[in-house]
Amino acid sequence: MRIAFLDLDHTLLVDDSNQLWMAFLLRQNAVSPAAMIQHEGFMEDYRRGTLDYPALRRFRVELDASLPADAELGWRRAFEQDLLIPAIAPAAIPTITDLKKQGLMTVIVSATGSALVAPVAAHLGVDHAITDCFGQDKVRQVDAWLHTLGTSLTRLDDSRFYSDSFNDLPLLQAVKRPIAVDPDARLMTWAIRHDWGVMSFRT
Repeated sequence: MRIAFLDLDHTLLVDDSNQLWMAFLLRQNAVSPAAMIQHEGFMEDYRRGTLDYPALRRFRVELDASLPADAELGWRRAFEQDLLIPAIAPAAIPTITDLKKQGLMTVIVSATGSALVAPVAAHLGVDHAITDCFGQDKVRQVDAWLHTLGTSLTRLDDSRFYSDSFNDLPLLQAVKRPIAVDPDARLMTWAIRHDWGVMSFRT
């Protein structure tokens, strides 16, 4: 079995889907400026490599639960059409198409929740998505899913992971072909040092 795993935010997308969603909700007066500041604090911790992911996930779950049910569906549709889908990186669709032609299954693996991942996955035509996992848990969640297919990361004939973030180092190290995509500074340094592939989805 041959599988290409792909990160979502700043990899398949040129932006962060959660930050786009928060900014959209602020324009609808659905979140407070204080909530925006709190979320940006989580994002800064992410960039520093000190993120408390369970706390971030609780924050996002509670925020979504607070949205008015009669407006949420319309908001999500407008957000997907106006902001989320247009944020797909220019080379994302050609890359997915090429991977499929090579005979690889395509799987998004993201710390972002399914409500934001699913529309992108559907638009790109990827085969599967594994959501709400971060750092080392990405490896555990991927292996748990592969177990349902009767295989594991170590038994795949070909495995690749495309990501921009040093936070994804555990899964990058667990695949046969790690590929840094528009990487942050720490991942770029690591990729060059270890002779990993480096590419851009933005051109």
